[in-house]
Amino acid sequence: MGKDEVIAAVLEAASELFAEKGPAATSIREVAARAGVNHGLLHRHFGSKHQLLAATLQHLADSTAALRESGAPPEQLETAYELQARVMVRSTLDGFAVEELQQRFPGMEAFLDVVRADHSDERTARLLAAHGMALQVGWALLGPTLRVAFGLQDLDDADIRAAVAEQVAKIVASQ
Repeated sequence: MGKDEVIAAVLEAASELFAEKGPAATSIREVAARAGVNHGLLHRHFGSKHQLLAATLQHLADSTAALRESGAPPEQLETAYELQARVMVRSTLDGFAVEELQQRFPGMEAFLDVVRADHSDERTARLLAAHGMALQVGWALLGPTLRVAFGLQDLDDADIRAAVAEQVAKIVASQ
């Protein structure tokens, strides 16, 4: 494998493991094993686990934005968003400051741009975008629990997606 293939395999493996177990419970050796590379290559290309987490968070943000911009199917986008959300939340719960590790938030910036189009007050636009994003992330992470807790098992994934999209639209349209 060349450098680019190693980096791609490591970022994919780290994304999966950080989403499954969280970064605190994931070792560099586990990431290397899942990626099919020698763990020394992780240190060479990423340095510490902290730096690997930073690279993984940015990779997920950038690749999800690229999918959205390319017009990927909604199911593929939802899978990418959920993976990104899981890694962000698990990282936060493990005590990592995602806001310091990740340099760019292209998906959130694009969503904010959409909200700004309808709101001249910058602070209001930012708050509404944050509320809408929180609702989407919450459902992505807690959907099965929320369905059971609130007796919504009769709704399928498409129904939930539509309901969440409707509520997000109401949030960002409020003045």
